[in-house]
Amino acid sequence: MADIQRMLDLLNGPQREAVLENGRPLLVLAGAGSGKTRVITTKIAYAIEVLGIEPWKILAVTFTNKAASEMKERVVDMLEGRSDASETVIRTFHSFGAWLLRRFGSEIGLDPNFTIYDDEDSLSLLASCYPNHKRADLKPVMNSISYAKDRGLGPNDRLGFTAQNDSFKSMFTRYEERLRQVGNVDFADLIGLSITLLKESQSVRDLIHRRFSMILVDEYQDTNAAQFTLLKALVGPTTFVCVVGDDDQSIYRFRGAEVANILSFPSHYPNTRTIKLEQNYRSTAPILEVANAVIGRNKGRHPKVLWTEQKIGKKPTLYYVQDDRDEVERVAQILRADRRWDESAVLYRTNAQSQAFETGFKRMGIPYKVVGALQFFDREEVKDGLALLYLLTNSRDEVSFRRIINKPARSIGASALDRILSYGPEAEGNLLAMLALACQERALGPKAIGGAQQFLGAFEEARHLLGEGKLVELTTCLLTKTGLLAHYEAEDAKNGTFRVQNLEQLVNAIGQVDQSLEGFLEFLEQLALDRTTLADHDPRQMSGVTLITMHNTKGLEFDRVFVVGMEEGLFPGRNAETDDDIEEERRTFYVALTRAKRELYLLSAKRRMLWGRASFQEPSRFLDEIDPSLLSIIGSQLEHTRPSISQGQSWQRRPQSWGSSGSSILQQGFGAGAKRFAMRQRRHHNDGKSPLFAVGQRVFSESYGEGEVVASKMSADGNEVIDVSFFNGKRATYIAKYADLEKVGEF
Repeated sequence: MADIQRMLDLLNGPQREAVLENGRPLLVLAGAGSGKTRVITTKIAYAIEVLGIEPWKILAVTFTNKAASEMKERVVDMLEGRSDASETVIRTFHSFGAWLLRRFGSEIGLDPNFTIYDDEDSLSLLASCYPNHKRADLKPVMNSISYAKDRGLGPNDRLGFTAQNDSFKSMFTRYEERLRQVGNVDFADLIGLSITLLKESQSVRDLIHRRFSMILVDEYQDTNAAQFTLLKALVGPTTFVCVVGDDDQSIYRFRGAEVANILSFPSHYPNTRTIKLEQNYRSTAPILEVANAVIGRNKGRHPKVLWTEQKIGKKPTLYYVQDDRDEVERVAQILRADRRWDESAVLYRTNAQSQAFETGFKRMGIPYKVVGALQFFDREEVKDGLALLYLLTNSRDEVSFRRIINKPARSIGASALDRILSYGPEAEGNLLAMLALACQERALGPKAIGGAQQFLGAFEEARHLLGEGKLVELTTCLLTKTGLLAHYEAEDAKNGTFRVQNLEQLVNAIGQVDQSLEGFLEFLEQLALDRTTLADHDPRQMSGVTLITMHNTKGLEFDRVFVVGMEEGLFPGRNAETDDDIEEERRTFYVALTRAKRELYLLSAKRRMLWGRASFQEPSRFLDEIDPSLLSIIGSQLEHTRPSISQGQSWQRRPQSWGSSGSSILQQGFGAGAKRFAMRQRRHHNDGKSPLFAVGQRVFSESYGEGEVVASKMSADGNEVIDVSFFNGKRATYIAKYADLEKVGEF
């Protein structure tokens, strides 16, 4: 029997209360680094051992398959000796939806062998409905469809987020019709159709309410409207429900997450008890003081203050740097001092910011890895291989059929494909049967018929192998006999790539699963639900400095964190216009700050290359929200105020309300800006006789960046004319008194 008392003794007071409260709805507000996973797993173990709840009657939902797998492992370890501990149902929302629909989806007319379409597959299906439209034009439409479905909205609902036009509604309607015709589902359907099933089938709803007597939801702040509705449908009259999350870490609104779900939980579940976990076990006190100062500005939150027993620590450092190159150099200087590559991470707001660090680190010999790069599952050759497998299990999968029928080329172009699909009614939607009919009736050319028959033969053989439980053999058969393997062997030989190795890895992975039809389907479902399943490496396990967006750092921690690009227009971004937008961006900053365990560095650049042009930057307003006494400040914030605004350039001055009088880090900068402007005016009103620029003077141009004056002479009309050689290779000639050049180091 598990030593439950020992487990409880490892918890602090609020954590223990969260485990022991099982009589009414429970909201656990778990601050960053407060040990929420330990609370959830201990609560499950306690429910099984002490409350006597059967493991299979407990449902725990989280947001990644990795987190779900780790959570189940911890529960099994805690309940050592109980053979049934692994029967606890711990899944993601989408994985649970797939589990529910495969078992009961026939109640609403869904084939249990459905394929789950990812974003690219969904776009391909929409494109098949509108062959005359460019995919680039259809992508925004598909995004809007997904956005609507995540909010539980259909084509006939009021879609307030997009233009109310008949064109979008008809495209939405057509897409849904095609999805039902091919018998497959997209990601949003895993939630939406589960809701439909529970609403329309009283018997299934009653069964689920009897099945699960305890439901726990992790990362509840990241739920969208549809997931909120699904949870309501799953909770029966006697079900105990507990949600765990942190409204301060809700940063996925662009994916449909609704912070209102966690803020309003008590109003939807009467008699809710709220417990706050505020003790942080990750970061030092100086880091938490900065994080608390930032997030305390948000209004849409449950009040809480992180604290720690780790009182001693290095004060976070704020660097004001000249430009993005200086930013990289500054980070590199700190890294090279102790070479603790693996313990360090550079966090940025947008993926594009990684390029400067990748280039600089490569030049300086600093090892690094980029988290968020193309995953194994997203690679072309792997998706091609999977398309063969999906078509084998669901012969109505038109997206997979279209992807692979003419790859490698079989002389089956668009017109031939139309002829094949015309046999739909006769073949009852079976695409392989349509292809066979087209061959029998000579609807295709001789070369196309030969290629099609070879294709069909491969599937016929693979079907027999599937029945015999020979998954490796059937996969190899499809790859070789359809010609896909030879196609990529030729590409590798021509381009020096290693795509065949990825196909080999796909076969190896299939060899590790249960060699049965059920095991095969479970494997394919796992791939669709979690794209990292077949990753050839986990970037976090590689050696080197981690380069990662702030959004991708959820759940991670590092001894040393650099938060770069702390400038207006970049963070918060230019599209952050409403109060809700700013609060979301501030939460993102808070998440970035709380990834740091021991050292935290913030960097803000005076100039940055944006869209090929050097742009003067203002420090992020979020820096203005931190008391300067909480930071070690290196570099002058005065240099960040823009000296003037040139014609055709955009720049918005910070409203006065952004700063607080007397304590702002940035406030004095505007006075310095006036001084810089006056100095520039004096320069432009030179008497025309004295040189304005000496040879060797370094200058800055907003068009070309930094450069150096290489020649200076007086023209016949008494004006100084200078030649400037810029570091990007450009060379330009200016009349000095009219040149919009700044002397580097002058102010």
